[in-house]
Parts: sequence; structure tokens; C-alpha cells
Amino acid sequence: MDLLSKKRNVDGNFTEDSCFWAHVEEARFSCGQKGSGGGGESSEAKNRLVEFQRYVMEQIENYAVDSEIFLRESSFMVWWKEFQEIVAIVGSGSSSLVEYMKSGMYLSYGSP
Repeated sequence: MDLLSKKRNVDGNFTEDSCFWAHVEEARFSCGQKGSGGGGESSEAKNRLVEFQRYVMEQIENYAVDSEIFLRESSFMVWWKEFQEIVAIVGSGSSSLVEYMKSGMYLSYGSP
């Protein structure tokens, strides 16, 4: 299926990677480790969060996730809120996912 077809079918679709929500929960755990500061554990958490951001953006660009990930109370949006709080406290470089979310582009995800 080409990207245009995937874009049209994203609502009510399923997330292609069956482990997507597990990745989200791991990222939430990493936010807890990053926010607690301190040493190697925090550095590993940062690396996992950087990789998670790349992974999610790839999924979004390929229309491989359902638009439901952007529902206000979804685990992904809960992660996003936690992640924003950590970035505000400890600082972090920008990423394409951060720019995508902050710009509000996610609000039109899957729209023709």
C-alpha cells in the first residue's frame, strides 16, 4: 500500500507495529529515570528517549499508527506530557517529533 492510501486509511486503522504501545510504556519508564537525574541510568534513559522519538516519527511519516495515538488520554499523549515536563526541567535537544508535536501538525494526522 502506498503512503497516500495509508494516509486515507489511518483513522480506524490499526497500528502496524504490534509492539508500539509497549514502546510507549518503555518511554514513559525512561521519562521517570531521566527525570530522577543521576548518572549512567539517566544517560541510558536519554538514549532510549532519543531512539523512541526517531521510532515514533518514522511510524507517523509512514502512516503506520492509528490516529488514536493522539487522543488526549492515550498512553502516547500521557508520555508526551511527561516528556515535555522533563525537557522543561533538564533541557534537551529538539527532534523532528518535538517539532511535529509542538507545531500541532499531529492534529491533522491522516486528514486528506
